[in-house]
Amino acid sequence: MARTHLTLAALVSSAMDGFSPAASRDYASEIHDDVDAAVIEDHSGVCIVVEVPRTGSADAELRAEARALDAITAGVRSVLPFEVPAKIQQAKVGDGIALISSFVPGIPLTSAMLRGRASLCVSIGQATAAIHELPTSVATSAGLPSMSAMDARLQIREVVARARQTNMLPAPLAVRWEAAIDNDGLWQFEPVVVHGSFTADALLVQGDSVSGVIGWHALRVGDPARDLNWLVNADDDARTGVYDAYAGIRLQSVDPNLMHRANLYNEIDVARWLLHGIDKKSPAIVDDAIAMFDQLVTIVVSDRDEPIIEPDADVLDVNQVEDLLDETPVYRPLGTISD
Repeated sequence: MARTHLTLAALVSSAMDGFSPAASRDYASEIHDDVDAAVIEDHSGVCIVVEVPRTGSADAELRAEARALDAITAGVRSVLPFEVPAKIQQAKVGDGIALISSFVPGIPLTSAMLRGRASLCVSIGQATAAIHELPTSVATSAGLPSMSAMDARLQIREVVARARQTNMLPAPLAVRWEAAIDNDGLWQFEPVVVHGSFTADALLVQGDSVSGVIGWHALRVGDPARDLNWLVNADDDARTGVYDAYAGIRLQSVDPNLMHRANLYNEIDVARWLLHGIDKKSPAIVDDAIAMFDQLVTIVVSDRDEPIIEPDADVLDVNQVEDLLDETPVYRPLGTISD
């Protein structure tokens, strides 16, 4: 059962000496799943955020968030053009933790907010580049993960292999993704500090500027394309505006395949969603992923002249795609998967 604001306020009061809750409200920017959260305000108007997990996986994510916020020191914050939550306290709650952090104002970004707002697109590009320009020691010295280009490639290959084993991955997508994974040129990049879980709603906006970035639990050294995969779904003008501002800030030249990998990650996230649904034994999530696969196949057919990257592999024509669809195993409802 979800914890009430009153319960969360009482937790904060007991964990923080001198903090006297006066009001509470929903935390509209909550980015973690299976977490009870609230914004608690004291009598002087100071606002903090309290988050308490409901599941073991949510607890692990909040612990990772706490480690990441510790790694983002005052010195690191001083070079970022936006606000980052500061960890105030990590309190024990049962077998898990409660994470208490500073409140960062702003409205979570949506794709619709980008339309016709060139200044906002520039701010987003600059904010993303600022993260990627941080020294890798920010992550490595804190013991956070560090992934090479080869690591990133192998991780994606494993996701596709697991998705194939479900017998639910349409063959045209499997062929398309494996062709990209096998293309050596796609994986020539220099790892950088990445947010690692960048989605539009991790960006908080005030006016035409990024006011804050939240959801740092996947902070690491890795592929910069991972932080740009959400941008694939934006319209052309917004995508160009963000990318140009990003490239203009990066001190090193941006690798030419950055957005190709971003597109690949964006598509393969559907396979991750499928695997998540299977792991949770959720028919709703599995059905949602299957529907998204169908949409992707339609796009692949209509955009067959635009592969993820100019190939080492041949582009499929419509007849080849239809032949592959005939080869795709019949989808079995989740209830037929053995426990």
